[in-house]
Amino acid sequence: MTIMTDAQRSAASAAAACRMGYAIWRVPGGDVFRMIVATGPARTRPVFGAETPPGFVLCPFDATDGNAALHLAADIEVGADIRYRRGDALTDTPQTDAQAAFAAADAQGPLQAAPSDLPEPAPTERAAYEARVARAVAAIEAGRAEKIVLSRIDPRPLSPDHDLRDLLEALARAYPQAFVCLTSSAEAGTWLVATPEILLTADADGVRTMALAGTQWPEPGTDIAALTWPQKIVDEQAVVAREIARAFAAAGLHDTTETPAGTVQAANLCHLRSDFHAPAATPEQLADLLRKLHPTSAVCGMPRATARDFILSEEGPTRGFYTGYLGPVNIDGETRLQVNLRTARITPTHAYLHVGGGIVAASDPATEYEETVQKARTIGAVL
Repeated sequence: MTIMTDAQRSAASAAAACRMGYAIWRVPGGDVFRMIVATGPARTRPVFGAETPPGFVLCPFDATDGNAALHLAADIEVGADIRYRRGDALTDTPQTDAQAAFAAADAQGPLQAAPSDLPEPAPTERAAYEARVARAVAAIEAGRAEKIVLSRIDPRPLSPDHDLRDLLEALARAYPQAFVCLTSSAEAGTWLVATPEILLTADADGVRTMALAGTQWPEPGTDIAALTWPQKIVDEQAVVAREIARAFAAAGLHDTTETPAGTVQAANLCHLRSDFHAPAATPEQLADLLRKLHPTSAVCGMPRATARDFILSEEGPTRGFYTGYLGPVNIDGETRLQVNLRTARITPTHAYLHVGGGIVAASDPATEYEETVQKARTIGAVL
């Protein structure tokens, strides 16, 4: 069972009391949480670059540079104990005034999101979402796009005594194969995540990503291996995979391998997925690849530029960091960037679930709405 250490639980309270940004995460299949605390503000900087220090990053959906993200510096790392960064080394004692203030903080009570100047998202009613889907279908039938990914916002009230640490642990128990994360900063807000999708991982063993498409929600007990997929989903997944293969080649990453597409389960949902791997790459190649991958067609549509314009005209800026990416950078030699799906923006009183789906010419608005209901169950199940 994945639970936070005593040091991590107290560090989360101390970070919140000091209004410092933090991130706590557990990788798919892992059994421990990792945690960092940033003693200074989050700053936008390159994800892959010669001078990128260890930290945790968040990039919004609507990014002008796919390799630039908000960076929470790993000034403090927390596992079984608390370690303070001094240059490239970690020590047992605070090295700066900010680290000392963190060490001295004595916060009590549940961990909750701090009040924020960020606007609270407006909920999307069913009729509004179905009308939005119908407009997307019309645009696709008119030849403006092949696929458009639309999203909506589903607010859920939080109990007055909720504790975000308990919700994070509940997510980790419920979804052992997801990337589970709680991150908070003044610049990005507070997000609770259980995402199945890798955008990009890079370490000494190479570079990895995945092509993910299609959604089914089979009845409990269904033999997942026996699921069949409509040809349109098979074709869609193949298009996404070809796009990724071209991105790898264009970034100069050769000798890339791709697994055959197969069914994978994520929480109560199933998807069609193939995995990619290439040998280790330079920071310049990785930056180029990240720019080519984000946002993926799986969260945007095809062609991406046209789909993105349609999304922004229909949804405005409401996505924020939803369908962007987030994850640790240069922690123990690994960078792991996950697509920010199955996620909720957390305020002191509400969890705003962001959910969506891919719209094609054959899409039915009522069915598409039901798909978002099923996707909301990932985070909604623990609230």
